[in-house]
Amino acid sequence: MRTSAVLFFLIIFAAPFSGAVAVAKTQHVHVRVAPADEYFGRLKMSMLGIRNQLHDLTLRLQYSPANGDTVLGTAVLVEDAMHDWEHKYPADPWLARSVYDLTTLYSHVRTTKGHARAAHALRWLLSRYGRTRYGALARAQIQSASRNTLTRK
Repeated sequence: MRTSAVLFFLIIFAAPFSGAVAVAKTQHVHVRVAPADEYFGRLKMSMLGIRNQLHDLTLRLQYSPANGDTVLGTAVLVEDAMHDWEHKYPADPWLARSVYDLTTLYSHVRTTKGHARAAHALRWLLSRYGRTRYGALARAQIQSASRNTLTRK
């Protein structure tokens, strides 16, 4: 009787998992994460270097908003590295956050070029990563900003 209870347990609880294992073995997962030691773009930046540079540029702009043009010039080179990263690893889950951070950085550059770059990056974010939490966050921020604009008028 004890053996039949164990067998019953295995059939009931292990069967769903054995099918999942068989499916996992037959399906190829295409999520490829860029290795930390691979370099992208003209500046040959790693994905960690890209994230660090976005963080540093955001801080530089926060403490010295008048240097927007300098920040913008460097950010464009970071964006170049990000496009290369996306080209080589289109399913990398880290990309959505980086594109979101780039969009946010551009939006804080208070020049016509900064706003144009922000609009371009936002289109990139929403078209490629709109279903991620960063796409949802960007949409929520747009809705909030538009509500604030309407209430001020």
